[in-house]
Amino acid sequence: MAKRYSTPTLVINIKREFFAAILAVPKRKSIEYRDMSKYWITRLERVGKPPFNLRLLNGMTPPVPEATMRVTKVVKNKRANRFEIHLGEVLKVKYWNRKKECPTK
Repeated sequence: MAKRYSTPTLVINIKREFFAAILAVPKRKSIEYRDMSKYWITRLERVGKPPFNLRLLNGMTPPVPEATMRVTKVVKNKRANRFEIHLGEVLKVKYWNRKKECPTK
């Protein structure tokens, strides 16, 4: 029997306005930015090179709107001192209405 390897997933919290822009139809935001800190360097090294999954969470109290997306590439922008995480296909959405751009229960 062949081994099945799962795609590594990075989980991050994101503000509502950016969450809505990423999941809008059509998409208004296709790049997520993170500071080039030791914290983010370690987290990105842990998931490895793209493609990998990115799980976006909006909030802490259940039911939390969430989306899982495919990351196509990560660019180190040394001039701006931040990572540019390029978002691809939306794989899964929970507790979020993409047309109305608001949470569902």
